[in-house]
Amino acid sequence: MEYDVAVIGGGPGGYVAAIRAAQLGAKVLLIEKEKLGGVCLNRGCIPTKTLLKSAEKWQDLKHCADFGLKAENISFDFAAVMDRKNQVVSRLQAGIMQLLKSNDIEVVYGEAKLAGNSLINVLQPDGEVSFEAKKIILAVGSKAMQLPIIRNDLPGVIDSDQLLALEKVPQSMVVVGAGAVGIEFASILQAFGCEVSIVEMLPTILPTLDADLIKRMGLLLRKSGIKTYVGTKLSNVRGAAGRLEVTVENGAGTQVIVTDNVLVAGGRRPLVDGIGLETTGIEYSRKGIAVNASMETTVKGIYAIGDLTGSYMLAHAASAEGMVAAENAMGGDAVMDYRAVPGCIFTSPELAFVGLTEQEALSQGMEVKSSIFNFAANCKAISMGETDGLVKIVADGVSGKIIGMHIMGPHASDLIMEGVIAIQNGLTAKDIAHCIHPHPSLSETVMESAHGVYGDIIHQAKLKMRK
Repeated sequence: MEYDVAVIGGGPGGYVAAIRAAQLGAKVLLIEKEKLGGVCLNRGCIPTKTLLKSAEKWQDLKHCADFGLKAENISFDFAAVMDRKNQVVSRLQAGIMQLLKSNDIEVVYGEAKLAGNSLINVLQPDGEVSFEAKKIILAVGSKAMQLPIIRNDLPGVIDSDQLLALEKVPQSMVVVGAGAVGIEFASILQAFGCEVSIVEMLPTILPTLDADLIKRMGLLLRKSGIKTYVGTKLSNVRGAAGRLEVTVENGAGTQVIVTDNVLVAGGRRPLVDGIGLETTGIEYSRKGIAVNASMETTVKGIYAIGDLTGSYMLAHAASAEGMVAAENAMGGDAVMDYRAVPGCIFTSPELAFVGLTEQEALSQGMEVKSSIFNFAANCKAISMGETDGLVKIVADGVSGKIIGMHIMGPHASDLIMEGVIAIQNGLTAKDIAHCIHPHPSLSETVMESAHGVYGDIIHQAKLKMRK
């Protein structure tokens, strides 16, 4: 049987592409190796955010006296916390399956491998089956990079998948990597009472963020009790008396950290191996599959989306790319637009960002105006007891157009959409500032920061204009 469109990979890019193609009238086949939802739903975004919510609730309970409330003999049941995480994941998996069924999409489970430009072989427990498709969308994602210095078979060394299956909170953990994954897990573990140390080879945590957010987040991590070792080389990990000894080196010399577990939280790389790309003539490398603005590979009729392209390794970017690929597979002329792709890090408080950092803009020779407004001066944040953080807007010094927005604070992942819409539509700081924002609300922090780009902020002591 031949299909109009076959999608390989049922993650946030693949299943969205399948649904969009079906909406446009295609007979669609979706092939998934393991579980629908991909890494994001099963081993990434959703389980970690579910655990983070439990951690936040626990911290709220511990500090309820700050709100005039009393609670005695409080505790948490980590097994129940993990069970809730599993329930959330299962519920969302069932929701995806229902969406696919409602769009008459055939779902096949197995390991897919291309056997040319229109043929797909799928290895299943009972043997191999083959499918033909006029158009193919590749969405197989990425895999975690391994660090050669760390033996993965050493007891106590775990990856993010194993951490999400823990039955109890470790007494201590060394997190290797201070990117989004490492910082999120460090925050969750610390909230539940784990003694956490973060080791990062680069000179700063979260190196892609704006310097003002990095500085503020570093202070909060240290305040919470998380030890951070930046500009630090990991030279050895070995077992010792039932624990692990982690040897690190930096400008201060050599230090040994004794811990119960080591979490490898490095980056990811596109999963280009073992999917039969060599049978098609598609141009690719270890950095990903080459695609054009239509998400089409160098072979006509075959598209690639998501982590597989090595560009924006974000679930929401994969979904947007999946929509573009599906529409073009059905004869459309959609183009992927990366002007305003937001990023979010779900620590406590949250971090969110879109566009250029101030440092990036200056390095490009741009004239820049920027403004910062602190959550500590916002009525809603004060009433919530969540005053840590800031909103920073970066604008073009000539046109006044917003070119970057960077937020650290409560609900930053929601607030960042003002920045996304502004950059996508070429809005200026005045456009945002002159929109009446509801009071009391966290969104007022964005409005106040926008005022500060070209004038004075009302609810913050007058500061010297940043240029």
